[in-house]
Amino acid sequence: MNKTTSISVSNTDQPTYNSLLLVNNTNAQKRYYQSVQHYIDAVLQTNDGQQGSNTPKKLLTLGQFGLADAHEILLLMQAVHLANQHLAKHQQQRVHLIVLALNPINRQQLQQIWLQQGLLAPNHNLFAHTNALLNTELAAINGCQRLTFNHIPLTVDVYFGKPLQQLALIATPASQCIQHWFALPHTSQAEYSDHFFNTKTLWQCGRLSANNASFTVSSFDEQPNNSNISQQLHHCGFITSVESSTAADDIAIAERNALTQQLKQQFAYNPIANSINNNQPIAIIGGGIAAASLALSLAQRGKNSIIYCKEAQLGQGASGNKQGAIYPLLTPENGPLSQFFQQAFLFSRRQIESLVDDGYSIGHQWCGVLHTGFDKRSEARLTKIINGQHWPAEIATAVNAKQASQIANLDIDKSGFYYPLGGWVCPFEFAQTTIAKAQTLANVTVVYNSHINEIKSGPQGWALHSNKNEPAIATHQQLVVASGAHITDLLQTKQLQISGFRGQVSHIPAQGELAQLATVICANGYLTPQHNKQHCVGASYVKDPQHLNFCPQEQHENSLKMKQSFPHSNWPNDIDVSNNDARVGVRMVSRDHFPVMGCATDVDELFKRYAIQQQSKDKPSQWQRYWQTTPAPIYEGLYVLGGLGSRGLSSGPLVAECLAANLCGQLSPLNLELQALLSPNRMWLRKLLKGKALETRKLARERTSSF
Repeated sequence: MNKTTSISVSNTDQPTYNSLLLVNNTNAQKRYYQSVQHYIDAVLQTNDGQQGSNTPKKLLTLGQFGLADAHEILLLMQAVHLANQHLAKHQQQRVHLIVLALNPINRQQLQQIWLQQGLLAPNHNLFAHTNALLNTELAAINGCQRLTFNHIPLTVDVYFGKPLQQLALIATPASQCIQHWFALPHTSQAEYSDHFFNTKTLWQCGRLSANNASFTVSSFDEQPNNSNISQQLHHCGFITSVESSTAADDIAIAERNALTQQLKQQFAYNPIANSINNNQPIAIIGGGIAAASLALSLAQRGKNSIIYCKEAQLGQGASGNKQGAIYPLLTPENGPLSQFFQQAFLFSRRQIESLVDDGYSIGHQWCGVLHTGFDKRSEARLTKIINGQHWPAEIATAVNAKQASQIANLDIDKSGFYYPLGGWVCPFEFAQTTIAKAQTLANVTVVYNSHINEIKSGPQGWALHSNKNEPAIATHQQLVVASGAHITDLLQTKQLQISGFRGQVSHIPAQGELAQLATVICANGYLTPQHNKQHCVGASYVKDPQHLNFCPQEQHENSLKMKQSFPHSNWPNDIDVSNNDARVGVRMVSRDHFPVMGCATDVDELFKRYAIQQQSKDKPSQWQRYWQTTPAPIYEGLYVLGGLGSRGLSSGPLVAECLAANLCGQLSPLNLELQALLSPNRMWLRKLLKGKALETRKLARERTSSF
């Protein structure tokens, strides 16, 4: 392997990437990019399977220190595309790249850099790939952003933030290891090396790596690599030659295994699904965004699935609305909930764009979302969010009344928050096209008019019953309950701590000033721009509804939402609900607003253990330690995916992607802390982990047959 060379990149702690320039040395640039190309070609040729690992031969996993101007990613995209362009999909080599970058950078900054470098010239050999990467709308937020590309079997996970903090919370995959690492030149410079090349960071890299993983550190102007860095790499079990078949020594492997066990112990209370190594299809109960997204994520990994849909077609539950707003949920402190929704929203947006680019028809419009208050309390809350953080402009930006009016193309007499990448999507078309795409990648079967009201565990797996007194219609080893409003209908899931909220959305004609609306408005309810000469306005919010029939009172209340929000504007008078055209659905909502994803909790067993705890004479701290270090009781082979609330368009695809990755033993786009916050057992374990008492268990009520 030739030693790589590089060009110095000037960064500060808070870099202005608009001013990022390469050293004015054309020969040095050429030598560096030639060396990068040589490295890429070498690693693509080494993917012939790993000795002693479960990594599929067709999946190559790479790691990278630094992002800079992302030129290295463009070269990888080109190489992967050329290597696979004449192969059938099932023959293609998939590549997964993990990028750790200290300082965030967004699409606009990359675009400006590439304009200066000439990469966006139509005749440039990387032009198509620059556009593909720009269209992922990379945002300057901390955490993982999973990027995928149509017609290129490449997935890129970009982690912005301190590398050690990011690495330390990535779950150790059962069937996927990083095989080669590449460090951009600036990461070994003095101002960066403490973040990248410290022993703790390198050991975490090792935890995620194959035993024979290589680590290539690019150097400046053909100068030798820092000897201290080389010593650290060898100490942590890495080899410095891509072609070498040498494995790490036993001491390094033992240290990596110890780190894996330590991390598992740290999150023992949140069991992650055992990876599935057979070819049997995974069963999914449901027919909305969650079920469809899971089927697609599984299909992209070569996994077959069978969907049991209650209705005659997909997307007829809460996903059945004509238009749904899609934008991130933000909080003033930008805590885990806010960070999760930013990651999730961006992933969902990419999924929709990918389907559209593939030729599928989905009603949608990236017209942005304008968020305003509607009373003193909501205005105070929104102001707190706006002023709570320095939000990236691509996520949200404060606007005054004049700017809001220009965005909406209507009179908006108050300030607000604008989400420029948001908009609206037709949920049922999103679900249907997602399944259509999945069916081109794997064997995905949809069984319609199949109402599963009972499941039983047996030697062959989970038996599905439509009628209690009749034989099972099918038995599956792995079963995911993703049935929206019906997710708590089953005995094993009825105690999930989520509640149903009825929502009636009114369909109103596009007329008068209202027809000019150019963005989604969220205030007291939401209002969409017209689509097929209709707007959607709503929605009502009724807990534990008794029926799903049309409600005249809720229809009337929907007509008033915008008038109450903008009492001094004339256009709300154009909202006419007199045709009584509306749709009713039920959204399942958790108290902490996180979705529910993961292994189904065996609540009976959990309370049995808790009863023993209550009767024992052990100190509370002993039991607190027990719950911290003991896996929560679960039903083997049974998983839940739901509780998406009113933000299912934003959250559904990412939680489905996470569950699919776990089921396949692959790298997840969500770290272990976020997965713990999504866990079905979190409400009970949250108290037990703190040594607090559980309340008397209340069984979920039976749902009415009208649902």
